[in-house]
Amino acid sequence: MEINKNTVIKDLIEAHPETLAVFKKYNLVIAGGVRGPNEPIAFFAKAHEVDYDTLVRELNEAIEKGGGEYVELPLLEVDKVYEKFAKAAILFTLTVGVTFGAVILSYIAIKLNFNATHYAHIQAHGYAQLVGWVGLFIMGFALYIIPRVKNTELRHKNLVNVCFGFIIIGIVLRAVVQPVPYSSVRFLLPASAMFEIGAVLLFSFILFSTISSSQEKVGIFDKFFKAGLLWLLISSLVNLGMVFYLYNKSVQEIPKSVFSPYVHLYLFGFVFMFIFAVNIRTVYAFLDIKPVREKAINLSFWMLNASIPVYFITCVFAGKSVIALRFSQLVVFFIAFAVFSFIYGLRVFERSTKELHGVVMDRSYTKTIHAAYIWLIISMLILITMPFLHHKTEILKQFHGSFNHAVTVGFITMMMIGYASKMVPTFTGINMHSIKLSHITFILLNTGCFIRVFSQMSVGISGGKPIFYGIVGTSGWFELAAIGFFGYNLWKTMNTKEQPKPSEIKKITVVDKDTKVFDIVDQYPETLQIFLDYGFSQMANPVMRNTMGRVATIDMAAKMHNVDREKFIQSLNDRIADKK
Repeated sequence: MEINKNTVIKDLIEAHPETLAVFKKYNLVIAGGVRGPNEPIAFFAKAHEVDYDTLVRELNEAIEKGGGEYVELPLLEVDKVYEKFAKAAILFTLTVGVTFGAVILSYIAIKLNFNATHYAHIQAHGYAQLVGWVGLFIMGFALYIIPRVKNTELRHKNLVNVCFGFIIIGIVLRAVVQPVPYSSVRFLLPASAMFEIGAVLLFSFILFSTISSSQEKVGIFDKFFKAGLLWLLISSLVNLGMVFYLYNKSVQEIPKSVFSPYVHLYLFGFVFMFIFAVNIRTVYAFLDIKPVREKAINLSFWMLNASIPVYFITCVFAGKSVIALRFSQLVVFFIAFAVFSFIYGLRVFERSTKELHGVVMDRSYTKTIHAAYIWLIISMLILITMPFLHHKTEILKQFHGSFNHAVTVGFITMMMIGYASKMVPTFTGINMHSIKLSHITFILLNTGCFIRVFSQMSVGISGGKPIFYGIVGTSGWFELAAIGFFGYNLWKTMNTKEQPKPSEIKKITVVDKDTKVFDIVDQYPETLQIFLDYGFSQMANPVMRNTMGRVATIDMAAKMHNVDREKFIQSLNDRIADKK
């Protein structure tokens, strides 16, 4: 098999399983399911920062040698650590998240008043979207992606399910109990925050341990991951304080002066840091552009992390102190500058290097990355406009709402959908269930976000004209349809089981060096014991037999386990002869 830029990794591994030794050298065998990713080798090399020419040379050498003197096939199993988090996130957003939000917007449009809805319901909905949709999604993918970008195993896997259970309980209790006026269940509010803190501590411990165990050099993205974990911990403590306020005061609403800064603390701190970290590591390959400008990225990191606490504290006290108000208005310019510096450093809008020119693959995800950063720019322009608007006025309130939506839906949700549509198929070694649904999702989400952001600002500018309220009321349904199509598409993709290519069926009468391992055991199950006696312990695993067994020949298997090939073949033929 001739290797070129368009050679698909999965096909290469199927034809030449000995190449797994090379992929294992670069710790790449865990990407793309049990038989490798369905990606061209040129893209794969760039994405994993491996020199293409060197990789191809080593792969050809491995094929020529037939596996070398001793190569142990790794036991590959599909890693679906992210799946439960992604599915739970989809369920949350399609219930108390975007669905409830669409209903609220329609009610607001009917009443021509953004204050028509009970604020406790708004906060419960906001929390479900913030932690239940965005937080869960990012946590799940972080548990999968970080071990791979750090070339190490995920540590303390046994704690992942506990972490997942804790965060689910915390979200459900908070979303259900906060709007409920019954005092008999109010004690569950502090419990919800404690479960969230427990989940965050476990999540942080797992990822810090994983990052610390890596032998890879520290990358520029590492500090973004670590800072994101720190801000997640701080956010969960702030949430604990807010929940105890609700419980001690026997009220249903958190003061807006605290809840809004908390939302931005979570977004700018945890969410931005994790998205930026993954972007630094992957966007240059995904968009086929130059590596990041490290000085601009570092400037963005320090400026943003210095601005976040100042922004949070000053916003909390802005209503009570003119000095705090002025500082809160000033710091937004530093936040915007940090974001613009990051975009410049990432080179996201620069021309392709053409390194992957001629490489055939689906690149529909690129438009979501570009669109997400356009929305991020729009959100920052809205943010730096807000200080020029009068404090506590209706127009400022509407601009604030538009800013939040441009960030959470335009940038964050768009980025989540784009990356999931690219990486889940890569994780599983298959294609997205429906590319057409991905395009529909993109159009609907951008349409809904555009309507919401600009019509809500128009409500403020126009003094509340009914036509703009009516337009606002339609936006949520576009976004609900978009998330619904995306959720269905992603769910179907995650549930699709990769089917190995069937071997050519022919009756085996005599085993030779080119006979496939799977065919032998499939036609003569009694030979399985021979494999086990010769040390092929992986053959006891049905998954291993049904995947690598289909492509590994007896010659390959003998070399990989350093056994006498002729003696091994004779033992198999003797057992088959006994059967006859």
